[in-house]
Amino acid sequence: MHKRRQKIVPTVLTTVALLVPVSLTAPAATAAPAEAGTTVTGTWKGKVFGDNGASAGYRAKVRIVKRDGKLRGKVASGGCYGVWRFKGRSGATYRFTEVITRDTTGGKCVKRVAVKVRRDGAKLRVVWREPTSGDTATMLARKG
Repeated sequence: MHKRRQKIVPTVLTTVALLVPVSLTAPAATAAPAEAGTTVTGTWKGKVFGDNGASAGYRAKVRIVKRDGKLRGKVASGGCYGVWRFKGRSGATYRFTEVITRDTTGGKCVKRVAVKVRRDGAKLRVVWREPTSGDTATMLARKG
């Protein structure tokens, strides 16, 4: 049995492709995917679990924006509405303090809570920690 060798025949398309300078490609196109996996800004929605005394899987929505070079956020979860004040960053983890500004639960919202957020692939992992009891709740949120 004879092996047949395939010949590479240059066509007009491959010749043109080889002649196009690489600098014509947009640099932003290569930077965008890396940014998409690391930024915490945007609107995030998910279900909260592990919150002592609350029903498991209640919905939460977080919106994080960057204004004047500072991160800040708004949160709505289980009848508690508030703001996030940026405290700092350690590697890929961003720290906020959540301050409740409106409570529609009849006083069940904790007024101040420590919050840590970081990207987990295409999602945002949020961990709330109550300062007095140490109670924690988590959410793995999707963009939306």
